[in-house]
Amino acid sequence: MIENNNNSNPSWREVRVQQQTAKETVGTIQNISKYIREYSLRMRAIMNTINESEAIPEMADAIREGSLAVRDTVKDINKTTQVLKKNGVIIDTANAVESTLKSAEESISTVKEIGTDAGKASPNTTKAVQEGIDKVKKETSHMTEKMFSSIKGKVNAR
Repeated sequence: MIENNNNSNPSWREVRVQQQTAKETVGTIQNISKYIREYSLRMRAIMNTINESEAIPEMADAIREGSLAVRDTVKDINKTTQVLKKNGVIIDTANAVESTLKSAEESISTVKEIGTDAGKASPNTTKAVQEGIDKVKKETSHMTEKMFSSIKGKVNAR
């Protein structure tokens, strides 16, 4: 049955009935059978080619090796995290970082207060302190470079 609808595309409600003669039905069934045979032969040929190439066992071996590697890696990670947890390394590290941050914040605040107070008390002193800081920075940088050069030289000599 066909519903009258202005839309040329059939909707899910529409059912199109096509009348075929018995001869046409037999022809359709024969065509379907021919395609089934043809595709079955193609599938068989493809499977024979795949089996002869040993691609499936090779793929299976690769998947197995990858799975074993992942399994072993996960086990190693698990053991390491268990040891770290047991020894308290993570908590100790987190506490040390937290403590360091608090101390650094307090130091920064104190240095700001000192700088403000010193600047108010003596503008000439502020300038002298800044020059001293610059000199210390320069010397520290220079000494750090010398130290790294020396270490690199010793490491490369081995």
